[in-house]
Amino acid sequence: MNLDLVQVCFNLLGLFLLIAVGFGMVRLGVVSRDISGPFSRFLLKVTLPCTIFTSLLRPYEPSFFRKVVIILALGMVLFPVNALISWLLARLFRVPQNHRGVWAFCATFCNTGFMGFPIVLALFGEEGLSMAVVLNITFNVLVYSMGARMICADRAGEGEGVHIQWHTVLFTTINFATVLGLIFYFTHLSIPAAVLTPLTHLSNITTPLSMIVTGINLSNGNWTSLFSKKDAITSSLARLVICPAANLLILHAAGTLLHLRGSAILSVVFVVLAMPTPAVATILAENYQADQEFAALTVFLSSLLCILTIPLMTMLLPI
Repeated sequence: MNLDLVQVCFNLLGLFLLIAVGFGMVRLGVVSRDISGPFSRFLLKVTLPCTIFTSLLRPYEPSFFRKVVIILALGMVLFPVNALISWLLARLFRVPQNHRGVWAFCATFCNTGFMGFPIVLALFGEEGLSMAVVLNITFNVLVYSMGARMICADRAGEGEGVHIQWHTVLFTTINFATVLGLIFYFTHLSIPAAVLTPLTHLSNITTPLSMIVTGINLSNGNWTSLFSKKDAITSSLARLVICPAANLLILHAAGTLLHLRGSAILSVVFVVLAMPTPAVATILAENYQADQEFAALTVFLSSLLCILTIPLMTMLLPI
């Protein structure tokens, strides 16, 4: 797989300019900051599932099943490895015990949906997006199981007493769209044009709207004290630099072992795992009575810094 780095940079610049649009709309008083909530729900419940589903309406390739297995395996390896690295870094950076679990969670998990899908779509097209969708399956399983235990370690001995809400893990619109899309893909079913047209229009909204929502959320931050929070800075750097560097080494080894060097699989997985901390960190911190304020600050800071780190990471492609 060959990437035109100039074109990659232009694609990323276009996406980040959309973030600036969202930020500017709030700062100029065009829209209220409160609009991010309804927009986010519209993305998660409607446009993002449409994007996932339509990305899987592709010509059938017998080799795609092998790609699915490889991507799922990589996800089940890389997320736990990132978690281990994050725990070690939390001790190395002397993160206080009262939010060490949240710190490690924020350094481990990435924003696969709002940031990962649009950027992968811009860089690799619908084929790359379909791979990112598969990787998102492992994210959904691990973020609400392993991730919940990490956050609960702040209040209960290393995650004891955590009750995993499996209905939250399994029964989501994103998972439904993924399963339905895979069924249509492997059974060669077709969609009537009258149905496919609105689905396509809705899916086309996802990329610009997700970037604009990111900009709206960035406008909510307390910029005066943002860079004075050492733990938020170190967690963001671990998420955006240290863990991606470790992932790069592992993916290089996997590429050699599985004869995948130069494959889009490795590049897509690498790019998705270089995304900032997901907003679900704040939700889980609130649900499990952890440090919600620290989680929100890290989500904000990592989303801001990724404007610099993601272009740098793409320069390492192809793997």
